[in-house]
Amino acid sequence: LFRQGKLFHSALEDILTSGAAWKNKNPSEAQEYPPEVQGYMESISHILEDVKAVRAIESTVQHDTLNYLGIVDCVARYRGVLCVIDWKTSEKPKPFLSNTYDNPIQVAAYAGALNYDGNYKYQVENGLIVVAYKDGSPAHAHQLSSELMLQYWKTWLVRVEEFTEQR
Repeated sequence: LFRQGKLFHSALEDILTSGAAWKNKNPSEAQEYPPEVQGYMESISHILEDVKAVRAIESTVQHDTLNYLGIVDCVARYRGVLCVIDWKTSEKPKPFLSNTYDNPIQVAAYAGALNYDGNYKYQVENGLIVVAYKDGSPAHAHQLSSELMLQYWKTWLVRVEEFTEQR
């Protein structure tokens, strides 16, 4: 399962860094991807059409004051809105944001670190969690508005505080 996730992220990185429009890829090119990820790639094809202006891929973000770092999957515009995008794979459907468990908190933590990190000359207030399916069924895209991101950021801050107190 971990290997599939790595292969999926690698295939995504190839697409997003090539700058080639996903919808212009002909079906035979989909065969380039390892068989383990073809279903996932088909699953996200309709989402990729709305992902533009990629600013970062698999990029380290660091929050020195809160003392944490992470690796952001992607920062790009989704339907015109700049987002921290987290790509997830799943065997079972996750049609609701609540099905993604703590993923929104993770996305908010990434955005918080990116916004603090001096290596990034821009700020990101929105998030997107994309859940891709092995069987190729259409992925679910869960958008996180700036208001939702703020709620999850507050939850993250409580967790960081609890962790810090335990040390």
